[in-house]
This record gives sequence, C-alpha cells and structure tokens, in this order.
Amino acid sequence: MTYMNSTSEKGEEWSHQLVMLVFTLPTLCCGLVLNGVALSTICCKIKQQTKSVIYMTNLILSDFLLLLSLPFKIYAFHVGDQWPLKRWFCQLLESLCFVNTYVSVLLITMICVDRYVAIKHPFLSRATSSWKKTALICSAVWIVVGLASLHFYFSSHSQSCFYRLSPEVSRMEFIATLEILFLICMFLMMFCSLRIISNLKVRASETHDEWAGKSGKIILSNLLTFLLCFTPYHTSLLLYSLAVNEFLQVRFETCEYLREVVHYCIYLANVNCCLDAVYYFYGIKELYQSRSQEMPNSSTQLGTCETTADLSLGPPLNTQSDVFEPSCSGILLHTSGSNQT
Repeated sequence: MTYMNSTSEKGEEWSHQLVMLVFTLPTLCCGLVLNGVALSTICCKIKQQTKSVIYMTNLILSDFLLLLSLPFKIYAFHVGDQWPLKRWFCQLLESLCFVNTYVSVLLITMICVDRYVAIKHPFLSRATSSWKKTALICSAVWIVVGLASLHFYFSSHSQSCFYRLSPEVSRMEFIATLEILFLICMFLMMFCSLRIISNLKVRASETHDEWAGKSGKIILSNLLTFLLCFTPYHTSLLLYSLAVNEFLQVRFETCEYLREVVHYCIYLANVNCCLDAVYYFYGIKELYQSRSQEMPNSSTQLGTCETTADLSLGPPLNTQSDVFEPSCSGILLHTSGSNQT
C-alpha cells in the first residue's frame, strides 16, 4: 500500500512538473524576447517621456522581475522539498513573483481608468495629466507593493521553495486584503473598458472609422486577458486560504488539491508577461509613427483621441483624425504640439 501511494505521489509530481514546463518555458522564452525588444525600442527609438511610455516601461520592468525568477522556480520544483541554496534567496524569489502580480494588476487598472477619464472627461484629463505625475504614481505602486511583499519574505519558512509555502504566508487577513484589492481593480477594469468600448462603437457607427472598431476590439481583448490571467488565481487562492485557515472544513486531500490548483493558476497568470508585450507594440508603433508626422502648431484638436492614444496599450484611437470630435464637444484648442503630456 505504501509503495502504491509512493508511486502515485511520484506520478503526480511528474505530471505537475510537466504542466509547469509546458507553461513556464514558453512564457520565459517569449517573455524575455518580447519584453526585451519592447524595452529596447522605447529606450532607443521612442525617447519620449509620455504617460504611455512611463506605464509601459514600468510594466516591462515588472515582467522582467518575474521572468528572472522563473528558471529558479523550475529548479526548485526539480529539487523538491530540500532547497539547496540560501533560504533568503528563495524568499527573495517568492517575493519577486508577488511584486510582479500586483504591480501588473494595479498598473493595468490605472491605465484603463486613465483611458476612460480621457474619453469621458477630456478637459480634466488634459489638466491633470503629466509624465511626472504618472512617474510618481508608478513609484507609489512599487513602494506599496514592495512593502507588502515583506510579508512574503519574512513569513516564508518552508524547506521547499515555491512549491510549499508556509501557513503564515496564507494568513487570512493578508489574503483578504489581496482579494479586496483585486476585486476593486477587476470592477474598475470592467466598468471603464465596457464604457470605452460602448463609446467606440458609437463613434465607429457614426464615422465608419476602422481604427475605432479595431481599438474597441483591442480594449476588449485587454479586459479578457486581465480576467483570464488573474481571476482564476485569486479564486483558487481564496479557496485554498479558507481551507488552510480552517474556515472551510475539508479533508487533507482536498486541501492538497486546492494547493495544486493554485499553482496551475499561477502558471496561467504568468502568461500575462507575454500577452502584455503584444499590446506594447501597438502603443509603440503609434508613438514611433507620431514622431515622424508633422503636426500643425495651431488649432489642433484636443484629443480625447490624442490623450487616449497616449494612454492606451492597444492600437491608437486615431490621433491624426477628428473621429472623436463629438467626444471633445467639437471644440478646438490652440496648442503648441501633439504631445503635451
């Protein structure tokens, strides 16, 4: 009987490692290439300090933190329960994964909210937007998430790395805070994205502009990506934490099953590193093209379109046309150029 249980456990560990490799290796390879190209393009070709550049750069750096930890995660699952390297190094790696998840969640949400404000309240967006304020916001996100990651760092005392976290890490007070934060971000993403898509559909039907339709599809894809990558992880994490903290009365086997599900959902969440890069290139393409096009120095339209294109990680909302003139109330303002943020 013991032999059969041992064989079953080894089979489960092998299948888990196989699933991990299927998700992790493509994520690592594609993520490094795509994010590396995006970052080098921003640094070498764009060379602009705009809101979208600040947001994209911070998201890329966040993704790199996760990608750099993935090889060690593969190694940790290979060696099993006895982590041979320094314990503090494992705690640091686990913290980096936590930092990436919530820096990404918060930044993606703020980008979506900025985009919504730019469409619904263009004058307010214009008055309050600047790359310096965006940089301060991003810095605050890093600081807050970094401080929260200290809980991971000091609470993780397991002999294994990544695979079996200490019960202290899953304290209900900490997990509940994460779940509430995610729910707030998720509802903001859904509300802002759906309102933007509705606005774009109206513009597309009135003006027959193809960019409006394409931009709506990209924003919808961005929302679905966010939900697909992060919702299963937070759902499984909540259920597992409830079981570990005995709020749910379940058998040990069920608790172990929930732990496995959490790991699988983490692998799915990591795919966001690659999917983010797809959206970067739409934004980078528009930023790069806008530099090569001459904009008039007088009577340029305020741009919900202009501001939104700068904030969007998707394709431009056509900064060179007056497609969104109704959103701007048809008012023309005298500006000194196309890039005031």
